[in-house]
Amino acid sequence: MLGRETFLAPASWNNDNWPVINKSGTVSLDMDVPTLALQPFEDSKEPVDFTKKELGHKWNYIRNPIMNNYSINDEEGSINLKVSPVSLNDKGSPTLIARRQEHINFTSIVKLNLLDARKKDEAGITVFMDHQSHYDLFLRQKNNSKQQLVLRYILGELNHEKVITELSNEEVIYLNVGGSNDYYDFSYSLDGKEYNFIDKMDVRYLSSETAGGFTGIMLGMFAVSDEHKSKGFGKFYEFDYSSSEE
Repeated sequence: MLGRETFLAPASWNNDNWPVINKSGTVSLDMDVPTLALQPFEDSKEPVDFTKKELGHKWNYIRNPIMNNYSINDEEGSINLKVSPVSLNDKGSPTLIARRQEHINFTSIVKLNLLDARKKDEAGITVFMDHQSHYDLFLRQKNNSKQQLVLRYILGELNHEKVITELSNEEVIYLNVGGSNDYYDFSYSLDGKEYNFIDKMDVRYLSSETAGGFTGIMLGMFAVSDEHKSKGFGKFYEFDYSSSEE
């Protein structure tokens, strides 16, 4: 689920200008080598409230992003994702900004609302392996006054949706995804304190062994429309990723 891991090993060049790894040609678990200069880097488990004008390096798009679909309001501490007719199931570049799952056991929470939306517009959080394998928890515009909270899985040709509850237009909601060895747990809250459990889904269907690929899971915020004319957008106020693992 975490994708490929990268390790560093010391290398030197012999008299024939041939590289030799770890002086012996064998990589071991512990290897002595002068270290590189230490550099501070962004804590991946720090909550993100989008109060900076630029996103950190941990954030990723899919393919070539349409940057007009993304706007940060650093004074308000939010990022707006404009709905796009490119869905998470397409091979194009949907409106999606995502970070990598770095721990088996984690909790990821987003706070958002769906604004100026037309019928079937969506905004929410996704557990994303690729366009054929992902779990989504999101708001969908039902009519002029109501929105639905929906849990969905896409697994190849299998597509299933479950409507959890209905909300008034523009109501703020917290969406929670929790990871473990066996399941992703999904829940929601209207106040950010008391969470309502929705369901759990098996991690193996998104694993490299089942879905293919090797780059691991992305946890992302997305916005999708059923048409080109919609001016709807998902307003995401924060993205909290935490883990008890070191």
